[in-house]
Amino acid sequence: MMYPCRTTLVVCLAAIAACAPSTQTRTATPRVAATLNSSTADMPKRVEARNGAVASANALASAAGVEVLRAGGNAVDAAVATAFAIGVVEPQMSGLGGSGSMLIWRQDEAKPYYLDFYAMQNAASFRGRTGDVEGPDLRIVGIPGEVPGLVEAHRRFGSLPLAQVIAPAIRLAEQGFPVGQVLGQFIRGDSAKLHRHPAGRDQMWPGGRALAPGDTYRNPALAMTLRAIAERGRAGFDEGAAGRAIVRAMNAGGHPATLADLAGFQPQWKRPLCATYGEHVVLSAPPPQTGAQVLHTLKLLEPFDLPTLGVPTQSARAFDVIVSALRIAQADNRGVNDDPRWRTVPAAGRVSAAFARERSTLVGAGAAPATIETANPAVYENDAPAAACAALRPWPIDAPRPPQSGDDAEENDPAVNDAGETTHMSVVDAAGNAVALTQTNSTIFGSGAWVEGFYLNDSGYLFRTEASATGGSSTWRTRTSTIAPTIVLADGRVRLVTGAPGAGRIPTEIVQTMVYVLDYGMDPIDALRMPRVFPSAVNPSVQLEHGFTPALLAEIRRMGYDPSAESGSYARLYMIVRSGDRWIAVSDPRHDGEPRGY
Repeated sequence: MMYPCRTTLVVCLAAIAACAPSTQTRTATPRVAATLNSSTADMPKRVEARNGAVASANALASAAGVEVLRAGGNAVDAAVATAFAIGVVEPQMSGLGGSGSMLIWRQDEAKPYYLDFYAMQNAASFRGRTGDVEGPDLRIVGIPGEVPGLVEAHRRFGSLPLAQVIAPAIRLAEQGFPVGQVLGQFIRGDSAKLHRHPAGRDQMWPGGRALAPGDTYRNPALAMTLRAIAERGRAGFDEGAAGRAIVRAMNAGGHPATLADLAGFQPQWKRPLCATYGEHVVLSAPPPQTGAQVLHTLKLLEPFDLPTLGVPTQSARAFDVIVSALRIAQADNRGVNDDPRWRTVPAAGRVSAAFARERSTLVGAGAAPATIETANPAVYENDAPAAACAALRPWPIDAPRPPQSGDDAEENDPAVNDAGETTHMSVVDAAGNAVALTQTNSTIFGSGAWVEGFYLNDSGYLFRTEASATGGSSTWRTRTSTIAPTIVLADGRVRLVTGAPGAGRIPTEIVQTMVYVLDYGMDPIDALRMPRVFPSAVNPSVQLEHGFTPALLAEIRRMGYDPSAESGSYARLYMIVRSGDRWIAVSDPRHDGEPRGY
């Protein structure tokens, strides 16, 4: 049975409660609603399209991607256009001074690709550092990977000229755009950081007054930088005014970066992680990103017929199964995930069915352990992948180096710090290609330092010392990240594309919304509306959004959970789901983004 509720969350939950439990639904047959009613048709957070679609955190960025699709571009063209555009309209989250990664599905090849362009950190920048950077100290800035990554993805898979792909972003920067509520909120909320650097302050506080929602923000300096990239590609950035300004700013802040470091940044083409979930094939981010946590959670949930247990907002049994699986996967991520060029990472073992079976006794046990201890997946590292994954050739994972003296993951573990902000976009085209792209400044406005139209990242904010920035014979290191761009396949075609910003909440909330679509058969917008949980692996506390019944709260407390009100932080999902011959694109109603399609 499907749950065709598409109005408010309260009405949606009431409709779910009235429905009888359905049977297992992890098949290749789409179960999302097939018809529109008036409430859904007019919804800015949900669009249906027969050709292509973009779901992102800003309507203007989504429109830029669809503009490129309409002009004959493919999903990679549209993703690159959206990425450049969202760096204009969401300068607090990402931009040319940031980094990210993207998962690509090529339908004609029936093959996935993963491009990691996360910022690189050099140990030399951390010499003498013992704590958090304050003031003008810019040693936590990583070599930006955004421009090298987007240009490389376009070079390999783009079909339109780069200048045409970047044109919408240039137009937005030159003509300006109205400041939204989220950007306005962050300008005021992060004023202390912005005021450390006069150029960055003046952008968001012109004349000493903070830009407010509804004000028009123009960025001619960024338009000039984008135009240089459009004309000369990556060289227009590394070798132009932007590259020189980046090095000057970093040097002035104590960072030893050089122009050669910028030119030497190489995006990494990797093999995505892969696991099956019933009849679906799920692809997600390899280390040092956190797709393994997403896939490990799904493998833990796979044996359960979740719809028969009820929805976790009302059923204590369903709540216990889902939350315990989230906790276990969270625990198994701690201290294990890292840059494979620097430290051994047993990623294949973590997403294996055998490792999930080992951990299965803790799933849905009816009694919440006070702490979930981390297990060792390394013994399963050489297990053969599922046949469906082997056929896609994402195996084996590129071999990491052996551990060396000085290896230290604890300071580089994002689970110990729930800070950080990011953005995500999901893109599909008429040929069935798809891109899930997540990019970031690391924290809001990154370092706060502004050059040539954009803010520099602070990707090293989790590193505390030179030893934690690098080790052994490695000079450069990428920190771990909780981002997890994910694509789900059914019958060899894209079924779902998703990803999110939200620091440590990213993998847990990606799983929850995927389960609501793939198992419970909900419409994607209803899946995003469902109240979410954020558990802890190290204690039984669980943060809850509003919408869980009092009876359920009493029951899970008897199980040993310690439920509390949501702290106000959350991940924001941007998702596209195939329904028959159409795409349903949705942007999280918790944010001011909107999807677009045609």
